[in-house]
Order: sequence, then structure tokens, then C-alpha cells
Amino acid sequence: MAARLGDEVRRTTLDVLVAIVLAAVTLHSFADEAARLPRIGGAVPVDQATDAPYQRALREGFRQLGYVDGKNIVLVWRYANGDPAKLRANIQELVDMRVDVLMGDARQLKEATSTIPIVSMTMGDPVKTGLVASLAHPGGNLTGLSAQSYDLWPKQLQFARELVPDLRRVAFLFDTNDEPDALTNSAEFRQLAREAGMTVLALPVSSLDDIQNALKTIHKERPQVVVIWSSPLLTQYRRTIMKSIGHRLPVISDGRFFAEAGALLTYSVDWPDLFRRSATYVDKILRGAKPGDLPIEQPRKFELGVNLQTAKALHLEVPQSILVWADKVIE
Repeated sequence: MAARLGDEVRRTTLDVLVAIVLAAVTLHSFADEAARLPRIGGAVPVDQATDAPYQRALREGFRQLGYVDGKNIVLVWRYANGDPAKLRANIQELVDMRVDVLMGDARQLKEATSTIPIVSMTMGDPVKTGLVASLAHPGGNLTGLSAQSYDLWPKQLQFARELVPDLRRVAFLFDTNDEPDALTNSAEFRQLAREAGMTVLALPVSSLDDIQNALKTIHKERPQVVVIWSSPLLTQYRRTIMKSIGHRLPVISDGRFFAEAGALLTYSVDWPDLFRRSATYVDKILRGAKPGDLPIEQPRKFELGVNLQTAKALHLEVPQSILVWADKVIE
């Protein structure tokens, strides 16, 4: 009896040990499989809530190509919440992780690595700013999509003149963090405005304190229209900006979030479309393509947004010439 009981105990113990070993092997196998999945690192300058629609568009692009996060690809996303220092730290973290592809701001990512492939969907004019040799053959480790932000200014000024026919004084709010050449490039906007018979109040900012000081200047100088060259910093604090001037002066920007926050009019590329299309670049790189051989694409879609609630608060009537072209009208 004792012998049989001892045998049963030994068999039970052996079964438990075998089960433990099998479980450990299975977990190790899953861990190895996860470790082998391509990792895509995203360094996002704004907060997660602001990034949400773009993240959905990107994941939709991946799904259309057969990629699912956690199944055959791993998305490692870091948010800086509008803090440039935190963004730099997040980029370095992703570089140290040796992700397979980096996504985010082209210039800062290029400064952090010359070897990890970079796909950017937020480039203004990468040739003009010296990021790449050409759109057709970018070279190096960077590719992606151009947002052509400078090309939006003539149209924005046209809309401004339609909204305020006697327009003479325009304030131009822009972020010097966004591009090292922002001061130089903003001269192009000032030249366009001068050619249209307008004087420009240039308001460069690089921090929340700068933004608050710029808003005080706007209240003091009372321009007829404020044009905002959107950036991660300005987008992060869009509600602060709009709360201060949105129902006092017509604001025109190039980001849909500004219209939702209270800007009178926004005209920009269709940002979600750029994010959705960027997944194709990641796919090609994971299949062996070199980023420098992938031509940088230009926008296909543009968006015009109008906030009629703001127009009512400003006692402005938005012309039908604008409304008929609007993609989004907030009533």
C-alpha cells in the first residue's frame, strides 16, 4: 500500500514538473515570437488624445496591408505632451531600443540616428529645408510624405481677404521649435502678405510663456486676422490660444484641431490621409526596401474647415464662396 502510494505521488510530482516545463517552454516560445516581431517606434510631440485620430488612421493603413499590432507587428508609441525636451528623450529611448522603423518628426529623428529607417508624414518641404536631396531620391535613412505647409499660405491669405475684405493688418503666430529655419521661412509668409497689401505682426514662440506673451501682444495690437502656422507646441495649447482670442478675432490655421477649438477657418492637408498612407512606407521597408530609394509623396487631399459658431460670435458672415468648398462645417 505504501509503495503504491509512493509511486502515485512520484507520478503526480512528475506530471506537475512536466506541466511546469511545458508551460515555461510555451511562454518562452511566445516571448521569442514577440521579440522577433518588427517594432515600429513612434515619437509623438503632442498628447495621446490629440494624436488619437491620426493613430486610428495609421492603424487602419496597417490593417489594410495585413498588419495587426501584437500579432505580426509591434507599435511602440511615446507621447511628449507638447514638451520639446520630453520629445527628445522619447526619441533617444526609441533609438536605444533599436526599433526597426522610426516614425515622427523628420529633422529630430535624423539628428538622433543615421541608420534606423525613418518614415515621416509631417514634413513641410524636405528639399527646401535640407532634409533630403530630392523628393524622387531622398537618400539616407529618411522617406515619407510632405505636407507642403508653405504652399497653404497663399490660399489662407485669400480666404482671409474674403472674410475681411478691407484686410490690412495680419498677425502671424509660429513656433521656432518646429523648424530651425522657421524665422527664415516665415519671411515667405510676410512677403506674400506684403504683396497683397497687408502688414504683418510676426509672433515667434517656443514655449507656453512665449504663447501667453504673444496673446497679450495680439490683444494690444488688435490685428484684423490672426494666422497660425500650426506646430506640435501650438496644437497642444490650441485651447489656451482659442480661449484668449478665438471669439475676439478671426483665426485661420492649418490644423483641423484649431477649428474644433474655435478657429474661424482652417485650411490644410488631410492629415489622417497622410498617416494612413505612411503605413505603405513601413511595409516596403520591412520587406527590404531602403528608405533613401523610396520617393517622398506629396499630399493628395486638402481640407477646408469653417466654424460657424465662431463666425456668429464675431458677427461675421462667411461668404458662400467659402462654404461651398468646406469639407467640415461646425454649426
